[in-house]
Amino acid sequence: MDLRILGFTFGLTLLTGLVFGMAPAVTATGVSIHEALKTGGPMHSGGRAAARLRQMLVVAELSVSLVLLIGAGLLARSFVKLAHTDLGFPPENLLTMRVNLVGSHYATAESQTGFYDEVLQRLRQLPMVRWAAVASEIPLEEGWLNITSFQVAGRVPVPRAQQPQARITAVSRDFFQTLGVPLRSGRIFDLQVNHASAGKIIVNEAFARRIFPGENPLGQRITFGQDDRSGWTIIGVVGNIRGSALGAEPTPLIYRCNCETDNSFLTRMGFVIRTNGDPRAAIRAVEGQVYAVDRNQPVFDVKTMEERLAASLAPQRFHLVLIGTFAGIALVLSALGVYGVLSYLVTRRTREIGIRIAMGAQAGEVRRLVVGESIALTALAVLAGLAGAWGLTRYLQSMLYGVTALDGATFAVMPAVLLVLAIAASVAPAWRASRIDPMEALREE
Repeated sequence: MDLRILGFTFGLTLLTGLVFGMAPAVTATGVSIHEALKTGGPMHSGGRAAARLRQMLVVAELSVSLVLLIGAGLLARSFVKLAHTDLGFPPENLLTMRVNLVGSHYATAESQTGFYDEVLQRLRQLPMVRWAAVASEIPLEEGWLNITSFQVAGRVPVPRAQQPQARITAVSRDFFQTLGVPLRSGRIFDLQVNHASAGKIIVNEAFARRIFPGENPLGQRITFGQDDRSGWTIIGVVGNIRGSALGAEPTPLIYRCNCETDNSFLTRMGFVIRTNGDPRAAIRAVEGQVYAVDRNQPVFDVKTMEERLAASLAPQRFHLVLIGTFAGIALVLSALGVYGVLSYLVTRRTREIGIRIAMGAQAGEVRRLVVGESIALTALAVLAGLAGAWGLTRYLQSMLYGVTALDGATFAVMPAVLLVLAIAASVAPAWRASRIDPMEALREE
């Protein structure tokens, strides 16, 4: 806890109490004795202007609550849609981790690939492991991305600044089966890479749609830089997978076999392991196979895929909890405000209500009178709150996914919630009003 923030909050709370606590006192000093006596004595203190002020304060409180409710509702609907976004693969029973190869004996691509191949071979022998693969990028991982420019062979060359770009990642042959990414067309990498199978790449659907719209991408060649004369041939198209920004559209992605990549990829590779049960139960056995190959290599960032998914949802969850908490507090304050004002108004109108009952008014009619006033105040608040929400929720658009800032369902449900709350807060004052004894009310006057 930061003491400066604590002190500031305490000071602000104290100042708020003093300022708003002094408001009635300042108002009372300006009361005209003659006017006060004309309005009927203590039971009518403050007059109609004061009563209207209290009502308007409740309206303002309810309208602000509605704005917060609508904001929280939009974020809640967005969070639910985001949490159910199709990742492009099933995240259950997936364990991920990284290994940073260190040491002079891993200075070449061949030695690095040999390390990963040996670890993968050991992992596949574990009874709890169904599939295992390595990749330079782990799905839903934040941070390290490799983006490259390229040109399509056979097309008119363009300057580097105008060339299309795509993420590029190195993966082992079993990566797609391990993750559960579907093959849309073509094939995956050969089990054994030889001269005939070298220079092959696989792209995702987003790449195929953007770079080859209306064309068959299979057999097309792309080149990376001027020195790449032979190019890389597309042999397959796989489904899209989501990155750490779940709400963003899938970006073009190129997959290269880890057996054909340089040291810049291979020094920092991640393991993706599909287990037969709880992936957390396999952590020790998996780490043990890495250390069995080389005990000096650090294993880090060990997480299940579901944990990575939860981390990707953390910003949206924070916004939802923050605004939802404010909305909940505002609702409680609004309910107290409605209850307090209506209770006070019932007290002020004790004589009037007593006369109504004496003249034959039924208890239900008296209760409807009080509840009707609550509904009238809430209706005004809804109109003001909807106008405020229409103006302010547009700033939430960047935080929303699959929901517009003017979502009809949210704008319909939240006013109903506020109305139910206001009616519930008015029940006790209404019940009290309906039980007023006319004789006691007249005797008090």
